[in-house]
Amino acid sequence: MSPPEPEQEVIELEKLSQKIDGISRQLQAIKEADEKKNEPDTLGWDDITQEIIGGAVTFALPFLFTGELWDVAKAISPPERAIVIFLLTLGIAYLFLVKSRLGNMKREELFHLPKRLISVSVISYTISALLIYLYDINGVAHFTPVQYLNATVIVSAFAVIGAIAVDMVK
Repeated sequence: MSPPEPEQEVIELEKLSQKIDGISRQLQAIKEADEKKNEPDTLGWDDITQEIIGGAVTFALPFLFTGELWDVAKAISPPERAIVIFLLTLGIAYLFLVKSRLGNMKREELFHLPKRLISVSVISYTISALLIYLYDINGVAHFTPVQYLNATVIVSAFAVIGAIAVDMVK
């Protein structure tokens, strides 16, 4: 067997070099994809959509149609109790967002509050109030305006926690 000719050896080295370059580019792409996957998730439209559909609507609807909830909304006598329920819900949601180690979310704040807390709260309370109106629960249960707000606060307690849970677990 004769030794390879120098020209053939150069061609084989070039092919080997091209293969190494290809493998190097593939490794770089894998490394970049892995780094991107591990980056904290910023609040975006996908999160907002998930909060609306996956959390607020899904968790508000089952409680919306219970007569017991309507009775509780009517029975909350001083408006301060509804305010306490509202603050308690936001407090639990805040602790859940800030202190739990679920999800890989970037810490984004607006007015020293987590943006996700603001978005989840606005979405959940709006969706709850709209669903009560849309399904005419107000007319069926004969709510006064204060009772309507009480019902919104109660339904939203479930919607807020559900929307946060769905957002964090994705």
